[in-house]
Amino acid sequence: MGLAGVLAAGLAACSPTYDWRELDVADGAARAAFPAKVRTESRNITLDGGPLAFTLDAARVDQAVFAVGHASLDGLTAARRDALTRALIRSLYLNLKVEPPADLPPAGADIAVRGEAGGHPVLLLARVWVKGDLLIEAVASGPADKLPPAEAQTFVRSLRLRP
Repeated sequence: MGLAGVLAAGLAACSPTYDWRELDVADGAARAAFPAKVRTESRNITLDGGPLAFTLDAARVDQAVFAVGHASLDGLTAARRDALTRALIRSLYLNLKVEPPADLPPAGADIAVRGEAGGHPVLLLARVWVKGDLLIEAVASGPADKLPPAEAQTFVRSLRLRP
C-alpha cells in the first residue's frame, strides 16, 4: 500500500461513526433518521419575548449535534404562531452571530448558516415547520470542520411530517 493508501486508512480509522436509526419525534407528528443514540430534554426557552416549553431530541457525533425540537402552539392565534415561527428561524442566525436576511426563508425551506460560536467557525443546516399545533425544527450544527455537509443534509432532509 502506498503512502496515500496508508493516510486514507488512517483518516478513515479516525473518522466518527454514523449509526443511523429512524425514530418518531415531535409527539409522533414526524419521523427522523438520527446518526447516533438520541437523548431527550425539555425546557423553557425565550422566543419572541415570551417563554415557550420546548422539547429537544438530540444525538451527538464527535462535536456535531443533530436535533429535532418541537413546541406546542395549541390555543395560539395564527398571528402568534407566525411570529414564533419567524422568531425561531431568526434565532438560528442570531445564535451564530449572523444577521438574519431581511426576507427570512419560509417554513419548510432549507436554512444554511455559517457563523461563529465560542470563537470558532460553525456550520448549521436546518428546516422549520408548523404542523397542526406544533412548531418543529430539525437542526444539524457543529464546528465547520467536524460536521460533514452530507451527513447534515441527510439528517435535516430525513425528517418527514406525518399526515
